[in-house]
Amino acid sequence: MAGLVAGQLGTRSLDLDARVEELAGRSIPEIFSERGEGAFRALEKEALETLPGDVGVLSLGGGTVVDDETRQTLLRDGILVTLTAEPSVLAARVGAGQGRPLLGENPRVDLEGILNARAAAYAEAHAVIDTSSLEPSDIASEIVAVRNLSPIVVPLGPRTYRVEVGRGARHRVGIRAGEHAAGEAVLVFDGGDDRPWPQDAVRDLTRAGKPPIEVKLPGDEAHKSVASVERIWDSALEAEVDRRAIVIGVGGGVIGDLSGFAASTLLRGVALGQIPTTLLAMVDSSVGGKTGFNRPRGKNLVGTFYQPKFVLCDVETLSTLPSEERIAGLAEAVKSAWLDSEESVAMLERDADALIAGDADATIRAVRMSVKLKSRIVHEDERESGRRMLLNLGHTVGHGLEAAGEYRGIRHGEGVALGMIAAMRVAAGLGRGRREETERLTRLLGKLGLPTDLDRRLNSRALAFIGSDKKRRGDTIHFVIPRFPGQTEIAALGLDEVRAALGKS
Repeated sequence: MAGLVAGQLGTRSLDLDARVEELAGRSIPEIFSERGEGAFRALEKEALETLPGDVGVLSLGGGTVVDDETRQTLLRDGILVTLTAEPSVLAARVGAGQGRPLLGENPRVDLEGILNARAAAYAEAHAVIDTSSLEPSDIASEIVAVRNLSPIVVPLGPRTYRVEVGRGARHRVGIRAGEHAAGEAVLVFDGGDDRPWPQDAVRDLTRAGKPPIEVKLPGDEAHKSVASVERIWDSALEAEVDRRAIVIGVGGGVIGDLSGFAASTLLRGVALGQIPTTLLAMVDSSVGGKTGFNRPRGKNLVGTFYQPKFVLCDVETLSTLPSEERIAGLAEAVKSAWLDSEESVAMLERDADALIAGDADATIRAVRMSVKLKSRIVHEDERESGRRMLLNLGHTVGHGLEAAGEYRGIRHGEGVALGMIAAMRVAAGLGRGRREETERLTRLLGKLGLPTDLDRRLNSRALAFIGSDKKRRGDTIHFVIPRFPGQTEIAALGLDEVRAALGKS
């Protein structure tokens, strides 16, 4: 199969087992019998680390991806495709199982056990293709199609999903909804008259045989409430949907969060799809499974963790977004870059002018960078008990600024931008950051058209809302300390300590 794919792509293929045998100087069965499976897996890792540079397609053994570190490396650096089939089909293909150390006298039973044991690992791939009834040429064509789409994987075992980023991605909603739900589609969208994208979704779903139940909601923070969730619930229940249904959110972060919460609770949980149409939602809220709504005491104080089945980020939908909204979304991209690496920050610095102008290629780069970072963090810490808290960089003070303005005085992205500057000041005040890094971050935010006038906007009312932050534990708060690009930490700080570091004690 690797050879067929390589032929279509015009590159070279390599069988990893053959590479292992070359390194070891003995056959796979000999390695297993003489040195054991552990030694074989170590040789696999060595083979992966020393691949010839001209190899474009690699055929892996069935156990290669069981190791989490190896699997995450393959997901990060390449396109990983799982080829599967019914155990009876696989048993017929391998025959008596000669030369396969893990198969005994009954290959079918052994294969079924192996598939069950490895199911979570096999699900973490850019695509899972059932080859039971496909011809080899068709399998190769499907693999090439996956490679051309290059989705980003959020690897969560059996709940793994893919994020597609590019031009025209929204038009795959009918296909994706059909893949993940046998029941009706509930389409939740921002009712703004200047947004044509919901009607595209209606058309594409209808063509796929899923004419949707439409739920139009205001897409602003002031309406991110339980009343809006009730409208989704009631519309779906009045249409008598069942647990095979799928809720699909088309809009910004508010619509996505409301859709997600409704899906997580409707009939105790139905499928969810996301089509973010704002830059802010693409780079942040549509990925990772956080859902919820606001309460008078603060943002997102009621919610769930609930992962979607798919996310379609179509940069064409940003064309109708007001420039100030698009620019506000860049704050989350800056946050992601600072968490990620020096290379990502430098990329945004180079692309700043293009990003302000709405250049599609620069935007795709920023979105992909942000989603890749978030997918890695969510894999490690889905429910925000540790490393995922890093994604709150800038949000503690940012949410306070939003709440102080009753979600009307400042956009979320603008609050995050100012919150990041505040976090840098706290880091410097605690001796954990440098003034030069604060200045660099401030320059980048300003170059992207984001606000940097923290002193003018920060007041006692905004700081008071920090006490309602979800990350608070008594009189302390888990505060994200940005030191350098790629070097960020979480510190338990007293609320008074934070206020003092900001000069607002």
